[in-house]
Amino acid sequence: MELKRDLNVHSCRALKLQMLPLLLFLLLLCSNPSESLELNLEDKASLLLFKSLVQDPTQKLSSWVGSNCTNWTGVACNFQTGHVVSINLTDTSLSGQVHPRLCKLSFLEFLVLSSNAFTGRISTCFGGLSGLKTLDLSYNKFVGVVPDAIMKLRNLRELILKGNPELGGVFPGWVGNFSMNLEKLDFSFNSFCGEIPESLYYLKSLKHLDLEKNNLTGNVHDFYQSLLVLNLGSNRFSGTLPCFAASAMSLTVLKLDNNSVVGGIPTCIASLQALTHLNLSHNHLNYEISPRLVFFEKLLLLDLSFNDLSGPLPSKIAQTTEKAGLVLLDLSHNRFSGEIPLKITELKSLQALFLSNNLLIGEIPARIGNLTYLQVIDLSHNMLSGSIPLNIVGCFQLLALIVNNNNLSGEIQPELDALDSLKILDISNNQISGEIPLTLAGLKSLEIVDFSSNNLSGSLNDAITKWTNLKYFSIARNKLSGNLPNWLFSFQAIQMMDFSTNKFMGFIPDGNFNFSLNFNKSDIGRSMPAKSFVLPRSMVIRISVTAIDTNELSFNYQLFSAVGMDLSDNLLHGTIPKGLFQLQGLEYLNLSFNFLDGQVPGLYRLRSLRALDLSHNSLTGQIPGNISSLQELTLLNLSYNSFSGFVPWKQGYQKFPGAFAGNPNLCLESSHGECNRTSLPLVPGKTLREEMTEGPISIWAFCLSFFVSFYLGVVALFCSARTRRYILQTKV
Repeated sequence: MELKRDLNVHSCRALKLQMLPLLLFLLLLCSNPSESLELNLEDKASLLLFKSLVQDPTQKLSSWVGSNCTNWTGVACNFQTGHVVSINLTDTSLSGQVHPRLCKLSFLEFLVLSSNAFTGRISTCFGGLSGLKTLDLSYNKFVGVVPDAIMKLRNLRELILKGNPELGGVFPGWVGNFSMNLEKLDFSFNSFCGEIPESLYYLKSLKHLDLEKNNLTGNVHDFYQSLLVLNLGSNRFSGTLPCFAASAMSLTVLKLDNNSVVGGIPTCIASLQALTHLNLSHNHLNYEISPRLVFFEKLLLLDLSFNDLSGPLPSKIAQTTEKAGLVLLDLSHNRFSGEIPLKITELKSLQALFLSNNLLIGEIPARIGNLTYLQVIDLSHNMLSGSIPLNIVGCFQLLALIVNNNNLSGEIQPELDALDSLKILDISNNQISGEIPLTLAGLKSLEIVDFSSNNLSGSLNDAITKWTNLKYFSIARNKLSGNLPNWLFSFQAIQMMDFSTNKFMGFIPDGNFNFSLNFNKSDIGRSMPAKSFVLPRSMVIRISVTAIDTNELSFNYQLFSAVGMDLSDNLLHGTIPKGLFQLQGLEYLNLSFNFLDGQVPGLYRLRSLRALDLSHNSLTGQIPGNISSLQELTLLNLSYNSFSGFVPWKQGYQKFPGAFAGNPNLCLESSHGECNRTSLPLVPGKTLREEMTEGPISIWAFCLSFFVSFYLGVVALFCSARTRRYILQTKV
């Protein structure tokens, strides 16, 4: 299983501080809403012209009638003059273009049109709003460049143009010196390019700078003002990390992720005393982390993932107190080595721990159970040994336990049922043995379970039916046996089941196949586009961890996998149930390497099918004639069966080369109308790769057998007295 994780970090505290002046201002304006306030006639005319160009499907502007300003949605007026001083139409489903007459509101101080669908270019007329303090046009569909007329707004404190993907061009050079009052500049999630103008590094009033997700270049420079928030993530910045000394007492959020920053992490970064969020992930940082790099207890989120950091894991990365400390620690996808230090288990506030894809050895510390707030733990893709510690049940809030691709052994402890909030349990690709405990029935919240590639044995028990939310279930490549249970098709939310490479026998249950919405709906939103379809063993989980408060995380995930079923490489026999071939949402079906017989049911209902493998069975009859109607089908293998009959050229089977090999009674029509017999298998029921693998062993076994037989024959002869006398007699 491949695990991908998106980390979205928001500084709610900083946002509240920035919005406080605006909220207080609006509160004063609306302190007596019942009092009638006459709207200035010229301003009223400007607002009505603005409304005339706007599409308002939810009728949010239907209150714009009469002359009482207090009744106009999103509008606030001066109590003495009646002039409009504030317009806030956030998230009101408006669209269309902004009428230039809006710029005639000469007393306007706050203009917020965020989270709508306004289009076109940003009007140059905004430069005439000389009293404007806040201009927020974020999350719309504005295009083009930022007009130079904006530099006339000398009183502007907040310029927020976030989330207009087609707004960009070269980063405006005048931004750093047009207003000495500018406190917040947010150009994130746009298309700006070029370098940050030098004047912006010296703008003393600047507190909040967010340029995330653009195409900005140049080296990361130090800033010479007391910033609160600095977000330069997802650009093309390079160079090494500066110390940000001027913001040592103020900076709360520092994001430089998804850039090309190189070098080590300087210890001076730990001098940022107010820092709560630090994200340096997806860069080219290297070298070891200095033992002197210890952050203050205010740090809540630390993400250093996807770099080239090496050496031992830091034994102490941040100071902690009883009430404060790290909430998220992500050191995954680096080259850290050695054991997991016990100091990590002292981070009592920790809610998410990511150490995957490193070179860690040793056992999982038993004290991991001390982290009672832990929600997500990912130790996958390391070289950890020993067993899963029983003390992990102390993490009773755990939602995801991911330890796949290690060298873990032992058995699945029955006591794991105490983790009754668990949604993801992945112990795949280890050496875990024993049976699946009955007590795991208590894990009723499970949605993703991957036990594949271990040494599990025994049969499936009906405890698994308690996992009513199950979406992905893999027990592939184990030593499980017994008959497939009748309750196999009872999971209503299931997306993929993989039972391949075990010793299951008996029939495929012919039960109620209306069990899963995913299997039965061909028009559902697909987990992966057709061009990137992969087999289910390439399942991807994308975990999202979002800071929703100063000390609380929100955990979510997305599952990317084919909708399907894999029962291949078992001991199943009998016919294929017809109901299995009526699942309109099925994308992947693998029943190969079994002993199935009979005819293949019609395929015309499998409208979403992308991969079908029925090879190496004993299936008979004719090839289904409706495969050409399956437009999504890209992988087909019906080889090494006993199919017979004639396959017309018009069915389009020629796009699946080798799909019919090993069916000697099958005739494939060529483009010239001739009948081509499919090739015979070298050894019935075996692939060429297996032939090559087993060939030398067979020859060696033959030679051994010959010498053993010869030796036994000689011994038998010499054990007979008459034979010995005959062979050993001497002629005189």
